[in-house]
Amino acid sequence: MLTDLLEKLKKMRPQEETILNSPLPVLSHYTRKDQPLVVDKDIVIGPSRFISLLLQPRFVDLPDHTHNFLDIIYMYGGSTRHTINGHTDLTLQTDDVLLLKPGVIHSIQAAGYDDVAVHFQILPEFLQYPIDMLTDDTILRRYLLGAMNGSETPVEYLHYHLQDHPEAKNLLENMILTLDKQRPNTQLILQATAGTLFLELTNLTYKVTVGAPSSYEQSIVMNAMAYMDEHYSTATLEEYSRMTGQPAYFISRLMKKYSPYTFTAYLQRKRLIHAVHLLTATSMPVEEIIARVGYDNSSYFHRLFKKEYGTTPRQYRISHLKQQ
Repeated sequence: MLTDLLEKLKKMRPQEETILNSPLPVLSHYTRKDQPLVVDKDIVIGPSRFISLLLQPRFVDLPDHTHNFLDIIYMYGGSTRHTINGHTDLTLQTDDVLLLKPGVIHSIQAAGYDDVAVHFQILPEFLQYPIDMLTDDTILRRYLLGAMNGSETPVEYLHYHLQDHPEAKNLLENMILTLDKQRPNTQLILQATAGTLFLELTNLTYKVTVGAPSSYEQSIVMNAMAYMDEHYSTATLEEYSRMTGQPAYFISRLMKKYSPYTFTAYLQRKRLIHAVHLLTATSMPVEEIIARVGYDNSSYFHRLFKKEYGTTPRQYRISHLKQQ
């Protein structure tokens, strides 16, 4: 542990003072008025960024809330008490890590001065490169894919104990320092570091709460998602139907039952995420990216992209470069 860094993170922060002196509910500092219980990515992460760092405010309870991004909580010092989905209580001790996918209901009891919890708040677009580094089909990889694609997973959270794993702790500290300094190529550095961290965590799952899904039906959906993950540029519902011997209408019905996306919407989302990765991580021409991710109609792709991100691919790339 970097003692100087810990002492720096312990100091009272302007946002903490604002929250303590404000008559408004604590969540109002992180949520929109129309969704007062959803910590919102546009507020805490901001435009044209895929990852941010938030130091958890201390001295106040954080009541039940959800978030529309992946939240990775690193307990850098002290401890905090958490409740997941209203029924699972757990305590994060120093060097514990908790992964919470979007939509999980979460509350935190008030932390003290020495309790330093660092939240890495991550959008789906950030995860593509780190996930590509994970070649084995592990529970961590499936959890991250679910967070990236918005698909249902039977796992509520992943909770790691890293007290005896200095390699992973060093990577987390490097991510904190990188986010704090915002150097050139920050995002690529963070993605590579996160991918290495996930490789370190692959065999370290300590406790996972699992539901009781219908294994047969969910296996069809998960295999469909795996097929689209691997063959996103050429995948079609008709081809997957032929491969599995299942009628297309049956696959579509199961996708709607176990996922917030239809087959077509999931595939579209997957292609757009890959397009954003290529826009921000390479200098590949936009038209080449469109073909690479599986579209032969440039106008159609531009409409889809602008509907999802509110701007054109070229403007998105320029805006992202300005944030580096």
